[in-house]
Amino acid sequence: MLSESKSGHFDSARHWVNANHFLQGLHRVNIFVGGYGSGKSEVAVNFAISLKENGFPVKLGDLDIVNPYFRSREARAVLKEYGVELLLPPVEIMESDLPLIQPEVAGALQNPDGFLVLDIGGDPVGARVLATLRGTIPVGDFNCFFILNSRRPFSGTVFEVKKMVEAVERASGINVTHLVVNSHLIEETSAAVIEEGVRLAEAVQEEMGKQIGFVAVERRMLRQFDINRLTYPVLVLDRQLLKPWEQKEQLGPQKFKL
Repeated sequence: MLSESKSGHFDSARHWVNANHFLQGLHRVNIFVGGYGSGKSEVAVNFAISLKENGFPVKLGDLDIVNPYFRSREARAVLKEYGVELLLPPVEIMESDLPLIQPEVAGALQNPDGFLVLDIGGDPVGARVLATLRGTIPVGDFNCFFILNSRRPFSGTVFEVKKMVEAVERASGINVTHLVVNSHLIEETSAAVIEEGVRLAEAVQEEMGKQIGFVAVERRMLRQFDINRLTYPVLVLDRQLLKPWEQKEQLGPQKFKL
């Protein structure tokens, strides 16, 4: 958690709903893990942007060595515009899937200034990278969020989610502290899909004792889904990790460059 002298006041209106208590109790290091294709990187990017827009120093470490697409690094132009510092491998090995931990990440873990967001690769394979950092993650000052998308393979039942959470914990050596509901089907998401994810997370919470941290809802869904019905904090997502042709259309050729 940020010290009193370095903490600020959260104006959560743009990105968060029903989240003041959650945000005020947020720890400095925030780790995002989950199954492959759960939307973990999109949530991590939006989470980092929401903190930065509230005036906090924010660094985002992209440690996803599993998925060649939809990693935090794909949003580097947008993150730069918001002022979020992105910690990446050198550009010549940026697209490599080697488990390379840059010194900047280890240094940021020990630096008490601002927030650090870590985007970890999907499934237990991706979570192994956390084991190399375990000794530098500050005890008692981190959250580990497991992203739950009930519409992804091996994530549709309590048994499957529990099995995945436990496998990630074994591979990383770090306990998951919170569940994050991110049930979606991209353009085909409906209110029913979001509600399904909340129900599943509640069942997992009861089974495992893992608290639901927040629910992620894409902004366009606010017209179809009444988020005020939820009793959990809600992070309103703006899609930042786009398909290559969508990136070029939205950002233009100059910002689309590596």
